[in-house]
Amino acid sequence: MFWCRFADPTRWDQAIATLSDGNQAWAKAAPLLILALAADAFQRDLKPNRWGQYDTGGATMNLCLQATALGLMVHQMGGFDPRKAQENFSLPGGFTPMAMIAIGYQLPQEAIPEALKEREHAPRMRRPLGETFFYGRWGEAIIDPACE
Repeated sequence: MFWCRFADPTRWDQAIATLSDGNQAWAKAAPLLILALAADAFQRDLKPNRWGQYDTGGATMNLCLQATALGLMVHQMGGFDPRKAQENFSLPGGFTPMAMIAIGYQLPQEAIPEALKEREHAPRMRRPLGETFFYGRWGEAIIDPACE
């Protein structure tokens, strides 16, 4: 499901209203918002779809890669209210809202809110692979330097 800021301001405002306050502050400048939904069941036979969330993540990653290749910025957000999204947009049962995704162009430096500038320009910190990726069994950190 998606909303274009310029096409339907009323629905756009409803989509923005589902975001956390921190995300609303900057996401309202994006021209496009997408709500990624995972199907809880296969649509053909309504049997449980245990891969629905995995498939939604894969599809979302491909969307992000394509948008980036086209020169767009993409930001996925978990900071939204799934219940509010279900209410605002009459989402049927059987679908799990996974993430809101803002797509647009990088804001000019002077348009970035002051409260966000420091975070926007801070170096990205990642945890060491050994904290989240294990070799052979759970809890055994990757220790091969070739894997780091």
